[in-house]
Amino acid sequence: MGKCLDIEQCGYENREKARFCARCGIPLAGAFLQGRYEIRALDQKERGIVTLRAVDHHEGMLVTVRVLIPRGAKQHKKVEFLQDAELAVSLSSRIHDPASIRVTDYGQDGPVVFLIKTKGVESGEAPRPGRPNIVTRVGSQVITPTEVADDEDTPTQARIAVLPGLRLAQKPTNPQNWLIKGNQAYERGNYQKALGAYERALEIDASEINAWSGKGATLLHLQRAEEALAAFDQALKLREDDPELWTSHANALHELRRYEEAMQSYDRALQCNPRYVYAWSGRGMALAEQNRPEDAMKAFDQALVLDPNQSTIWQAMSDTLYSLKHYDQALISIDRALQLNEQQADMWDIKGNILRRMGKPEEALAMHERAVLLAPDNTIAWFDKANDLRELKRFSEALIDYDHALSLDPTMASSWYNRGNVLAALHMYEEALESYDHALEYDDGLTSAWYNKGSLLHEMNRHEEALVALDRALAVDMHNIAAWNNRGLALFALGRLDEALVALEQATAFAPEEPDAWYNKAVVLEKLGREQEARSSQEWARSLESEAESPSESV
Repeated sequence: MGKCLDIEQCGYENREKARFCARCGIPLAGAFLQGRYEIRALDQKERGIVTLRAVDHHEGMLVTVRVLIPRGAKQHKKVEFLQDAELAVSLSSRIHDPASIRVTDYGQDGPVVFLIKTKGVESGEAPRPGRPNIVTRVGSQVITPTEVADDEDTPTQARIAVLPGLRLAQKPTNPQNWLIKGNQAYERGNYQKALGAYERALEIDASEINAWSGKGATLLHLQRAEEALAAFDQALKLREDDPELWTSHANALHELRRYEEAMQSYDRALQCNPRYVYAWSGRGMALAEQNRPEDAMKAFDQALVLDPNQSTIWQAMSDTLYSLKHYDQALISIDRALQLNEQQADMWDIKGNILRRMGKPEEALAMHERAVLLAPDNTIAWFDKANDLRELKRFSEALIDYDHALSLDPTMASSWYNRGNVLAALHMYEEALESYDHALEYDDGLTSAWYNKGSLLHEMNRHEEALVALDRALAVDMHNIAAWNNRGLALFALGRLDEALVALEQATAFAPEEPDAWYNKAVVLEKLGREQEARSSQEWARSLESEAESPSESV
């Protein structure tokens, strides 16, 4: 912990036990996201997003973490980031090609929203024989592969179909022997050894397309996207009409965040084969990640015309429609996904969240109950189920489920925070404060927890303590209107009228359409003897209320 990883543009020296930078909000070296992903280093920063290297301590592997920089990020941007990440996870969940780059997890921890990218064979899967032919982002039809000679007994598993022209030529030549060794090392996750073997094959025969393709896929696993792109470029010089190679080329560009060029490569893949479902689905996912949901929908539509039995693409469509607030259509799409694969707990969880957004918490609860039956160790499903119960005002039951979620992940700050809200609703104020403190222990940048703690302390007439908490909320988000308003009220209660007026002026400056802040400002002005200003503030508050109660008639 300590110095911010963004040394060039931040470099803030944080306190020893901090998890997030107090200035910009990004995770610090050594911090754990959701108690699982240990941050190691910063790779790059671009357009409000940082890319970090981390270790997944559940799986014992290196991962890439993409984080939306909290400083300056509006709430709608965070929501959009999480929706895009959820879509990416859904599209990655059915990928079976170990050469693929996958989005495997996402979430919110403290002030940050993040997604996790991994490369390689999924935990629990046996390595599959055959060569890494393509790096795909979206799974599709699977077939049983041909076996490759090996010294060990390696089980044959389903894999993504490859074009016949890209299969290994079984001829006893030196480059082919190195190619087989490279494939075997690749399938076992020994990427350095695989890279060496592919390079030996290319030293013997620089025209070996499969070696260039394997080298590109391996380099992507090693997080060397620029070199991977160069390898795919060489392969395409040898076979420029190959849609699989163009799709891999697009994915390398996507990793480099060269989105326009990635779209061009997906288009080239589709020029080679307009019915190539991987290119359509990969293109859709890339568009969704760029917050272009309408264009993403068109790509998903094309993919489903070609293969309507892809549950992950139906799920991706549902997520995209959800982001467009087309909840009825989102529900239809997730139902179609569930018809194809009803054993996916995350799909039931998504359906529940859609129903809750549609104002149907009872139906949402049934979906989340199904999700926890399928995945009883799924913390998010228990958390969402508790949220349904809280919305239904079944607070005691909600408390039980928040506690269950915390038994699975005691570092989940959002569960501690919502647990505090439920306890406050039950008038268990001291217990609520303790729960907020736990939330802030795991995420001291959780603005809503500081705000709710401060507001509750104010209600309990502990105004000095309330000011400390509200100031912490404002340190994270100085545009928090409710925090400025409640800070003004706490100062007023302490008789610090001039300071109270300053706080309420901040509230009215940031939210001039909020009548409560104007009313409170009028009370303080009157107490200060500034009666004319007090009347003006009160009249303005009344006009805002009248306007809200009398919407303009249609012409």
